[in-house]
Amino acid sequence: MWVNYEKAERGRRHLFGRNSAVLLPFLLLLVLFMVLYPDKITSYSGFVDWHTILNLTGLLIVVTAIRESSFIGRFSRGLLRKTGNERGLALVLVLMSGVLSMFLTNDIALFVTIPITLGFQDVIKNDVKKLIIFQALAVNVGSALTPVGNPQNLFLWHEWNISFFQFIGEMAPLFAVMSVVLMVFVWFSFSSEKLVFHSKQPKSDVDVGIFFLSVVVLAAFIVSIELGVALYAFIVIMLLYLVFYRKVFVKTDWLLLLLVVVMFIDFHLLSQVSFVEKIVEAFDMTSSSHVFVGSLVTSQFMSNVPATIFMSKFSSQWQAIAYGVNVGGNGLVMASLANIIALRFVKDNRIWINFHKYSLFYLAVTAVLVYFLFFF
Repeated sequence: MWVNYEKAERGRRHLFGRNSAVLLPFLLLLVLFMVLYPDKITSYSGFVDWHTILNLTGLLIVVTAIRESSFIGRFSRGLLRKTGNERGLALVLVLMSGVLSMFLTNDIALFVTIPITLGFQDVIKNDVKKLIIFQALAVNVGSALTPVGNPQNLFLWHEWNISFFQFIGEMAPLFAVMSVVLMVFVWFSFSSEKLVFHSKQPKSDVDVGIFFLSVVVLAAFIVSIELGVALYAFIVIMLLYLVFYRKVFVKTDWLLLLLVVVMFIDFHLLSQVSFVEKIVEAFDMTSSSHVFVGSLVTSQFMSNVPATIFMSKFSSQWQAIAYGVNVGGNGLVMASLANIIALRFVKDNRIWINFHKYSLFYLAVTAVLVYFLFFF
């Protein structure tokens, strides 16, 4: 068994291609707004929540350093060799992906775990495509728990000035429901067929120093956000990695940051379009159940990050928005950027169809359960 680092590197390059493709329609929408409402161009900078952008930038730099250290990959491969069958392997990979996404964000967690999964190509009889599909579901579930698990949670955390542990406490019931359903799906979707390893695993360079340093920096940065001094911590992070680990800046996903900035502008402008306002206002946005359903449905068509920004213009019920967009991330492939990242690792167009066989069923089950448990 080995990890295919060539595929991992191609996957990392796909991240830029993926964000470029996703960024294009939002840029075109921005150009359209510039033509239709030229008087608002000078106000664009005020539409962006720069605190969220600063926090996201700091997190991306640190978690990129953790990923590049290769430490998690070395540890994970040793753990995975102890799994006895396909179902056990799936459970370990799903749990690993979910836990990492709580702290490294959902997309970064995929760049840590999917290259490991690709190393099992010669181990699993029916290849690894289904495993990758479930890893995509897992990071969307795991990242729902914490404020730093995904960009939409980060935005809501800062926008409503919620404490770190209060946010986790409010999201814990949702996380529990989604996790239990996911484990049931994994149990019945994978067989108990025994795993056989055919080849030896080559050693890879692990930078233990940057890993442990970055873990400490990540914890300190989360605390600084909580205390309202993130700007000072961000400056320290920039200086630290510029001086000692410049390669981290080359690997950081800067296009993702640009995408989020453009989303802020686009959906602030969109929320002010009269016919859009009338459509949204036709629903009772004072009802948490309506906000939940609206956030879930909206995320299917504009992805859960811009859906969060959009819905926040019409409702102050952050928990209903958070529940809706996080449940909605596991639906159509475009509902979460993490879904696109995961599937782009596989050079097979059929995986896009197979993804929806599981994701739409999973969305239906979790949406109904969450609605009746928390909003009915």
